Amino acid sequence: MRPLLLLAALALLCAAPVSAQVLNGDFTTSIASWTTSSTGPSVSHHPSNGNPGGAAYIFYNWTAGNASLMQTFNCGTSHDGGGNCAISLDYRYYLSAGTEIQVVVEIDNVVVYTVNLTSENSQWITVPLAVACGSHDLKITANTITMGSFGSWSVFVDNVTAECTEIVADESQTWGAIKGIYR
Repeated sequence: MRPLLLLAALALLCAAPVSAQVLNGDFTTSIASWTTSSTGPSVSHHPSNGNPGGAAYIFYNWTAGNASLMQTFNCGTSHDGGGNCAISLDYRYYLSAGTEIQVVVEIDNVVVYTVNLTSENSQWITVPLAVACGSHDLKITANTITMGSFGSWSVFVDNVTAECTEIVADESQTWGAIKGIYR
């Protein structure tokens, strides 16, 4: 029984989550800690359209173009690439007829998720991503592709998280040495 307990304890120690520093990823009361940019659409906070609570709100305001939310955060440490940073975010969108938009997620200026949307879907979509642990730049963008006659669109973003699971190197010992510790 002791060897099984020892193996279970070692397995838990080999991959331990490390706290990440995405600030205000739940957008409870504002979009504070996020940088915004826009070539037309607006970026704001919506107090009740989140998953749950508040959400970041990117919306068309009679001007085509794109708008983004950006944040630099630290997801654990990056010593020898020994860890995996799991990033997740939720979004949902609304479109009027004849409208097409594109949602793009970039990490460190590399596009890691992109989708063109042409029909309305009010359900939350979770985007899971993975990169090496360390410092990262996250950018979430909504682009106007085409607008219908009375076109409009909006994108809500919520629950942006990051968690680093660092991999601890195995320590080589013989079974005899391990058994000797518990005799």
